[in-house]
Amino acid sequence: MSDSSSRQWILLLSLTALLLSLAVLAQTASRYASAYFAAPREVSAFVDAVDSSIAENESYDKDVAKVQRLEDKLRLSRLLRDIQRDGDGLREDLNALLLSEDDTRLRTSARVLWASRRLDLEQRVRRIDLLRMRFLVMHMGIIAGVATEAATKQEAITKDPEKAVALFSTPRRDAMHRSVTESIKTMPPLRRVTTQPISHQESVEGSHRRGWAGVVQELQRSPLLHKRHASIEMALTQTP
Repeated sequence: MSDSSSRQWILLLSLTALLLSLAVLAQTASRYASAYFAAPREVSAFVDAVDSSIAENESYDKDVAKVQRLEDKLRLSRLLRDIQRDGDGLREDLNALLLSEDDTRLRTSARVLWASRRLDLEQRVRRIDLLRMRFLVMHMGIIAGVATEAATKQEAITKDPEKAVALFSTPRRDAMHRSVTESIKTMPPLRRVTTQPISHQESVEGSHRRGWAGVVQELQRSPLLHKRHASIEMALTQTP
């Protein structure tokens, strides 16, 4: 009886393993069958993605050429080389799966095994997209940094001329003293006032007072003196 029971267990376990194997085979066959029918559409999408990536690499070259800083240009060039290398490698692998470079139809063996090849191609396309996004983010960061630096320089340039104008519009004290001394040197000599000798002391003092009053009036009427006073007053008002 023990032999019969052991045989029953062996038969049951064999049937269970067979059913599980058939289920796994059915699932695998279904996956490969769906991939087989979806292969033409998916391979066209892969080819379009690779071609667009290769076409965008030309515009990326122009963007790298416009960068001024050597460090930023080296970083972008290194990243662009990675994008180009991965794109060229993916394109070569796709060409090996196609009937010809101009034909998007897959070979029979590649179409049958498309379910296993599709995963690897999806990962490589995803890597290229990540590299492109990284390149765009880095390039936008460089542009933003350059724009910020240019705005800072422009703001500094707009502020400095005001300081320069204020500095040049305020005359220095030594320049003021120089203008005063030059005006004094160029001023004509004062006219000498002579009085006739009078014996009485009061008449002499009165004549002296009248003489100095005339000199003061002539000085007040002098245009050069007025000009000198005006320049001194202007310099004093502008001096902080």
